[in-house]
Amino acid sequence: MNRDVDYYISLLRNMDNPIYYAIIFVILIYLLLTVFYKYIFIPTKRKHLSEKKELEKDNLKMLEIFAEYDPNPIIRIDESGRITNFNRAARSLFHVTGVNEKTIKDFIPEINIDFKEEIFKNSSIQFNTSFENKHFSLNFYGIRSLSRAQLYFMDLTERTNQENQTQESEKKFRSLSFYLQDYLETERQRIGGELHDVIGQNLFLLKLKFDEASKNYNDFKDNYNNIIESLNSTIYDLRNIMYDLKPKNLEDLGLDFAVRKLSEHISLSTRKNGNVEVIGKSRRFNGEVELYLYRIIQECLSNIIRHSQATEYNIQLLYSEENLKIYITDNGIGFDKDKINKDKNYGILNISERIKVLKGTMKINSSSEGTLLLFEIPL
Repeated sequence: MNRDVDYYISLLRNMDNPIYYAIIFVILIYLLLTVFYKYIFIPTKRKHLSEKKELEKDNLKMLEIFAEYDPNPIIRIDESGRITNFNRAARSLFHVTGVNEKTIKDFIPEINIDFKEEIFKNSSIQFNTSFENKHFSLNFYGIRSLSRAQLYFMDLTERTNQENQTQESEKKFRSLSFYLQDYLETERQRIGGELHDVIGQNLFLLKLKFDEASKNYNDFKDNYNNIIESLNSTIYDLRNIMYDLKPKNLEDLGLDFAVRKLSEHISLSTRKNGNVEVIGKSRRFNGEVELYLYRIIQECLSNIIRHSQATEYNIQLLYSEENLKIYITDNGIGFDKDKINKDKNYGILNISERIKVLKGTMKINSSSEGTLLLFEIPL
């Protein structure tokens, strides 16, 4: 036992013992690591963090420069939603002069996301919003390295308005289509009624008179004048019906003559004083254009007869090298243009659509003293 103890003591006293070399090596390694950590690693890490912060600042400055001159509004916010920067377009949109203590929810209250979480996840979120009658596509971009988020507003107002106008136009066209179908059906019934009540009755009476004449020739001679008068009346009524369908003189003699004949016919049948005046050198158009113009004037006169309570009206056809201007005036009670648009007066809508097809313009001026309609058609 004592010999073993002496042996181990002698080993400890022996400087060539490998344990001492191991301890010395460990101490040296520790000292080296300590020196490396303190004088190399920590300064390098600090330098890296400093350079990283400088780089982040430079990136932030670059973002601010690019964002400042972007034509679309851009806002940057921190993790709490507090606004840290407006670009020029955003300051103009939200009427601010600089950064303040407001949050994004003060301007866009419907935005409902966890800013801190979405920034940490570098999220990209898109949704639609509106501000002061303007419509935007709002793009949220989380930037974890900066602990910021950038909100990019893309103005969709014009496109949204166009879409709304397109939808409204589609509704108008559908309504106009139904109106025209009803109008055509009404015209069919009217023409059928006139053919039955007028032409049919006249022809039936003529048949009776011819039947009587076949039995007694002397009666036929006595009723000859009555039969001729009935035939003339029937021909006259038939011509009126055919004229309403498509005036033959429009195709043969042109718009000016057809409008005069239309005015004369209306004046005789309604006892309203009508006057047609042609100014400038008149000209012929192709059949479709002349028919469109004729129907426009016919629709206007129909509205005057049915709604204006006027006692007289005037039509002016003013020709120039560039265009044809059509003035239609009456001394009636007038109408409210806003109410007409609200109530969807399909007669006016029908006229407007015909004018658009001809690439023309329409102006209306109406008061309690009468109405002026101006149509300008390029030639």
